[in-house]
Amino acid sequence: MDDLVLTGTLALMGFFAVIIAGILAVLLFLSWVWSAIIGGNYSTVLMSLLAIVMAGSAYTGAGYYVQAKGWI
Repeated sequence: MDDLVLTGTLALMGFFAVIIAGILAVLLFLSWVWSAIIGGNYSTVLMSLLAIVMAGSAYTGAGYYVQAKGWI
């Protein structure tokens, strides 16, 4: 029983660590984009928005492909 409690506790710690790291990554990205906007470096802002759109398109395309194959 003690191993189960230890494993669950470690899993929850890892889960929350990933959530906190994700939130910090988003905040760092937003501060980086905000600094680029203030500094007038709009190419950085446009490239980051383009990267987000491309990642979303790839994710959507992968979903359509997997659905068309009948894997989900």
